[in-house]
Amino acid sequence: MTRPSKARPAWVKPVATAFLAGAALGVAGYGVGHLLAKHLVLEESVALSLRWSDVLALLIAASLILGAAVVLFTSLSPARLGRMYRLEGLASASEAGQARLQALVMGFSGIILLLPLVFDLTGMTPAVGVGIIVLLFVLHTVMNVRVYRQADELLRRTMLESATATFFIGQGVLFLWAAAERMGAAPTLTAWDIYVVLMAGYLAASGVVSARRGLAY
Repeated sequence: MTRPSKARPAWVKPVATAFLAGAALGVAGYGVGHLLAKHLVLEESVALSLRWSDVLALLIAASLILGAAVVLFTSLSPARLGRMYRLEGLASASEAGQARLQALVMGFSGIILLLPLVFDLTGMTPAVGVGIIVLLFVLHTVMNVRVYRQADELLRRTMLESATATFFIGQGVLFLWAAAERMGAAPTLTAWDIYVVLMAGYLAASGVVSARRGLAY
């Protein structure tokens, strides 16, 4: 007589998936950074101009682009997409279109995050670079609004919870750092530093909220 297997806790699979995804994204981010360092950052002066926030931005952008590729690949199979959305059966054509739009927005987010670094390294005129980024940001905002309107209640709740957690945690950390900086106990941060850290916090919050709601698989 065989002993009945003990059921695994519900949190094991999401946590294990998040760990494996983080490891994969870390390797991918390292690879992207290595390629950039090898093929783009050729002069020592340019390499020295990269700050810690620039490296973090490269890792975040690589994660977003890779994540977009994964979602796009998943959307090609109704069965895989159904499992990702926790559906009882196959995903419909409209749900596949929604997933592809989400992938497009995610990948677009990574590209926009890279543009300030690319424009700076290539010596583009600041006014032209900022103008291009503003236009792309407006387009990105329109796409984000469309994704939110098409999303179901579960996805909307996930997005709102991620944004709320990022706001409150980010606000607290920013206040503590600003107070320490004002008293000379912490180094000065730039707006770019703060935004990159905020973006990293949002990705982390999104991963945790998605895992809690069973959207990580």
